[in-house]
Amino acid sequence: MKPITYILFLLLILFQSCENVMDRNPLDKISGEEVWNNETLVSAYVYNLIGRMPLDNALVSYNDWYSWCDEGTRSTGNSSNTTKGTVSKTAEDNAYWDYAFIRDCNIFLEKIADATITEASKKQLEGEVRFLRAFAYFEKMKRYGGVPLVDVVIDPFQAIDDKYTTRAKEEAVADFIDSELTKAVGLLTKTATPKGGINKWTAFALKAGANLWAASIAKYGTVQLDGIVGIPAAKADSYYTKASAAADSVIASGNYSLYNALPDDKSENYRNIFLDEGNSEVIYEKVYDGVNVYHSYDGWCGPTDYAVRGGLCDPTLEFIMEYENIDGSADQPVLDKDHLYASGAEPFANKDPRLFGTVFFQGDKWSIGTIESYDGLDPSPTPDPTQIISHQSLTYEGIRSVGYQSRVPESSNNTKSGFTGKKYIDGSRYQIPEGQSKTNWIIYRLAEMFLTVAEAQFELGNITPAVTALNMTRNRAGISLVDAGTITLDKIRSERRAELAFECNRWWDLRRWRSAMSVLNGRQFHGLQITFHYVTGEYYFIPYNCETFTRTFKQEHYYNPITTNRINNNPMLIENPLY
Repeated sequence: MKPITYILFLLLILFQSCENVMDRNPLDKISGEEVWNNETLVSAYVYNLIGRMPLDNALVSYNDWYSWCDEGTRSTGNSSNTTKGTVSKTAEDNAYWDYAFIRDCNIFLEKIADATITEASKKQLEGEVRFLRAFAYFEKMKRYGGVPLVDVVIDPFQAIDDKYTTRAKEEAVADFIDSELTKAVGLLTKTATPKGGINKWTAFALKAGANLWAASIAKYGTVQLDGIVGIPAAKADSYYTKASAAADSVIASGNYSLYNALPDDKSENYRNIFLDEGNSEVIYEKVYDGVNVYHSYDGWCGPTDYAVRGGLCDPTLEFIMEYENIDGSADQPVLDKDHLYASGAEPFANKDPRLFGTVFFQGDKWSIGTIESYDGLDPSPTPDPTQIISHQSLTYEGIRSVGYQSRVPESSNNTKSGFTGKKYIDGSRYQIPEGQSKTNWIIYRLAEMFLTVAEAQFELGNITPAVTALNMTRNRAGISLVDAGTITLDKIRSERRAELAFECNRWWDLRRWRSAMSVLNGRQFHGLQITFHYVTGEYYFIPYNCETFTRTFKQEHYYNPITTNRINNNPMLIENPLY
């Protein structure tokens, strides 16, 4: 990790960024020739860009993406423009319209050809910046569809060609991203240095994801505004083919392998993928050290009492119930007062082991203690919900009536659903303070490449390679395998949902599949009232609404609005449909 002195040095030689490129100084005031004649300064320029990557899963917002889909709710109530369906042209969530970043990439790509540095460094750094520019445009495309496609340095003091101020077709943006990544692949090295660096396989991973997105938009979306949003359906197969080929390139490289350090404990093995740094599955990650570069995910989302704040991330009952059973059966646990279970996790004992590496359950051992998310004690001879004792100050026969992590008392620090997120939470430290989390955040890993191949090949009608790819993660997880007769698109999507849970993929998957309306609209998500039955020493569970509102997702929300402010700044922009 770069020392503080190095970061301060960067600040002296690099300019500050802002959203409106028209606010930028002229090019000759931004980067003097001394930068492009000094390999250290050129590298510093690129490090600055890497630090400004528009990462969906950057932890400064504590991973809001899970709360916008069906994965979870937030202990603070989860009311937002996105969840309540009030996103509009004057109220946008999850915006990304940073053309200052694009301009800085363009400056680099204009200058690097004549830079007096080694050819090896020149190729690597150019490859990194082409990757970064493609990454930024992909983030824009996911939100808005077609956007202004600016691939040159615009002089704000000269007339600007209309093609740089109007929205390109979504298909053109998708093709530009793919072209940029093809160039990046040819420039980048096969080895990523330093830690967290961008290499050839990182570019292939983005190429796989971007083409899978474009294929989905072509197959499930609708072309509108003369192609500014939507991609012609006839193009779907070509994008699926490119997505599969890119993912296969990563797999075939032999540089990565599925993590399997604990084959006899499937849940812990899965959990450790995200904590065992430098493991063989990671293709690209954002690196933290907890001091110079840090986040607060553990402090905010870890279990209450084990984190300074804690409890923010609360998985929904729907998310938990939709995990497949290990044996492939369709049985679901019965959750009512007449069914007692020996532990807080027993109703779900037949579920995919990855669930227990992703979610904390009542009674889980953790750090130096035990998770206590039960929110009532029933002293009756037979279960009777009307007799439940539920208050943080009350005990019965020396036993607290509610657990430390329960939803009682009502608090923004306590779970709203009866569950707390476990994935990425570091159990080696007790009460991790805010701003001291050091767990690296994985952007791409090998498992996603197998899932991309499975989805793309299935959509292309190639069943055998789809089965082989899908079974790679299912076999590691320890759940039933599929064959040519049992593989379905629902199976593929279910597997993606389980394997990539809480990795900032589910929200975007629901949008690209155009299934968000059926999954989210008009829904009230549930948690579990977990009651300890004193006489038997067992538990019963009763579902309840864990949010006080009904979710709304409208047709227009498959794209973000361009917004009134942006159109006022640039009247040549066209608003997205239905806003």
